[in-house]
Amino acid sequence: MKKILISGWIIYMMCCCTFKVENPYQISGKLKVPSDTLLVMYVNMNTGIASKLDTLALKDGEFGFNMPDSMAVYSVGLICKPLYGDPNALMAAMFNPIRLLVVPGENAIVTGEAKNYQISGSMFYQDLKEGEGLIKKFQQEAGRLNRKIAEMEGRRDDEKLINIMRDSLKMYQDQISGTIIEYMKCNPLKKTSVALLNHVTDEKKREAFEMLDSSVKNGVMAPYARTLIRMAEEQVAQKIAAAKIQPGMPAPQFTLKDIQGKNVSLASFQGKYVVLDFWGSWCGWCIKGIPDMKVCYEKHKNKVEFIGIACNDTEAGWKAAVAENELPWVQLINDENMNVPLMYAVAGYPTKYIIDPNGNIVKVVSGEDPKFYIFLDNLLK
Repeated sequence: MKKILISGWIIYMMCCCTFKVENPYQISGKLKVPSDTLLVMYVNMNTGIASKLDTLALKDGEFGFNMPDSMAVYSVGLICKPLYGDPNALMAAMFNPIRLLVVPGENAIVTGEAKNYQISGSMFYQDLKEGEGLIKKFQQEAGRLNRKIAEMEGRRDDEKLINIMRDSLKMYQDQISGTIIEYMKCNPLKKTSVALLNHVTDEKKREAFEMLDSSVKNGVMAPYARTLIRMAEEQVAQKIAAAKIQPGMPAPQFTLKDIQGKNVSLASFQGKYVVLDFWGSWCGWCIKGIPDMKVCYEKHKNKVEFIGIACNDTEAGWKAAVAENELPWVQLINDENMNVPLMYAVAGYPTKYIIDPNGNIVKVVSGEDPKFYIFLDNLLK
């Protein structure tokens, strides 16, 4: 009898070991999809490095893979690629991926269909499902209000009515945030509490994170939390800055290095119109707009001082782009310690500011927009 029990135990252990060998993946599962390809987008949340797109072959809908860095937290989107030759379906799938957070030491199992999927696996994902379930009804209402506000803005409805809807939306956002903070208070030892931090309002993210146990605050989720908190605090600072740099208000003063390494201050250009062009060598739209900017420069260079400010750039990349594109106007590079784009609440690139001879803001234009050039032409007539 003892031999039978021991033999049974050995067989059981062999089966368990075999299962582990066959399923070593951080993410695995089986999905009902029309094609044999899964597109995978991921962002390393420890570093904030932009997403990458990979393809993954499916075998009868089954898949499994690991992240490039097993010690980093990743935000992952799985896109169920439609059948070949259906671009509309591909675009719809790209905007509605299967979303999940991948955490070191945890295994996620994704099953179901693209529009009706389930995430199971280790206890972390079970806890996460429980936490997200607490805010589901508030999220549904917030989503409905967001869509309603977009519709009203599209119709250019009365701003007072839109603001009423925005107040209602904020109420639901505060309920979501408050619910998650209560969950974090009750679960200070769970990694799930950090995973849910993205649902807390920007102003309260740091405070909520500090409530957690030191083992969690210093654990594998800590870099992810620091990234979220940094981004949140930048958003808050940007909102504050945006309120201070409306047309008619004084332009924030700064001093940055030029291409020769000399200090250049905005104050030194007072008495002339100034165009600040926030750009980057990595920004496709910025580079695409350079020919139009050159035409504008040649037309107005006697009345306007053009100043390019390279942002999120390396010195080598910046200098190479200036030389390659033969940019004739003043070129500066942002200093992260001063963070001029944050001072000017720059939310996208390129962004251009027009400043009058008295140092006051005249106009702000985001994106590569022809309206900027039309406005400047009319201003200088």
